[in-house]
Amino acid sequence: MKRKVTLWFVAFLFLSFILGFNLEVSQARKNEEELYRQLEQFVKVIGIVKDQYVTSIDDKKLMSGALKGLLSSLDPYSAYLEPEVAKELQIETQGEFEGVGMEIILKDGIITVVSPIEDSPAWKAGIKPFDKIIDIEGESTKGMTTLEAAKKLRGKKGTTVNISVFREKSPKLLKITLTRGTIKIKSVKTKILDNHILYVRLSEFQERSAADLEAALNANSATCDSLILDLRNNPGGLLSSAIDISQIFLEPKKLIVYTQGRKADDKKYYFSHRKPVWAKPTVILINGGSASASEILTGAIKDNVPSVKTVGQKSFGKGSVQNLINIGEDGASIKLTIAYYYTPSGVRIDGKGIEPDIAIEPNEETEYGVLEKDIQLQKALEALTGDFLPDPAIPIAAQQ
Repeated sequence: MKRKVTLWFVAFLFLSFILGFNLEVSQARKNEEELYRQLEQFVKVIGIVKDQYVTSIDDKKLMSGALKGLLSSLDPYSAYLEPEVAKELQIETQGEFEGVGMEIILKDGIITVVSPIEDSPAWKAGIKPFDKIIDIEGESTKGMTTLEAAKKLRGKKGTTVNISVFREKSPKLLKITLTRGTIKIKSVKTKILDNHILYVRLSEFQERSAADLEAALNANSATCDSLILDLRNNPGGLLSSAIDISQIFLEPKKLIVYTQGRKADDKKYYFSHRKPVWAKPTVILINGGSASASEILTGAIKDNVPSVKTVGQKSFGKGSVQNLINIGEDGASIKLTIAYYYTPSGVRIDGKGIEPDIAIEPNEETEYGVLEKDIQLQKALEALTGDFLPDPAIPIAAQQ
């Protein structure tokens, strides 16, 4: 009897997520009846599986699978995390780990690369944004969650992992062997280009990124009169870092970003509250691998500093807020999308991305940050020096 009550209770919680069940007295009777109908169906399916499946199934495994399906059906970022997978997620937030070095998501049901981490094994092997990982070590990724795939890709330094990749415009699957390494992320790299232009490559938003960027700008402000901020293939990172870096470029009391949750009044605003460190001419480089915090920073600067131009390709379009909620003493958690990010002008980033002011595709021989082999960087340099002045009355595509 106790077991049956527990099963009904779990089923009740399960379908409450699906149907958005509300326990308030004002809930319509029709919805209550539909809920119980769905509960009966869910319990019936569980009973059939337990009684008739070819092998016996552990109750915990059965419910874990149900919860995975529930959360993964919502969006690419919500997920049920078993204790060991939740622990893996914590590893991803550290500045150093062993693996192949790429940010992945579940897009249209397929494990998809957001961006390879600069100088990582994935980067050196030529992995590109929007590559679709079809299998890992011969095992199909169909049905895998992002975190399950990440766990299979991560491993000890020196070991290898074989993947098959589908790339748009490629006639066949690409078979790639990645040798895992120690991924050390130095988020800020700088160099001086011609005409006293400071080039800064920001590869990820970490705890020290804002302080490191500010130090680099201060150290070069006397000799450099303009800046190229490269956010290409930057998959994001900490929201707090994006907020802090935005303030380096914005006047006080400027809206950086806001989030909108399920309810109309569920909004949170983030404003700048300090004097800007850098107010000289600036160009931002973005591409399809620029995601999340990169898009927050780009949107904040674009909307508040019209003189700043963006060059490259449309950004990835990852603009949602996830909350990590512990649901069990064993460490199991759920990662649940609770809000979307919006630029100061009210544009929802998620699923749309940010279009550059000057659109230009890279060539096959592009080496990011190497002026002679980076046509996008060349275009950014032209935009700063005045050699390329786009006519606002003519579509950008017609000026290429």
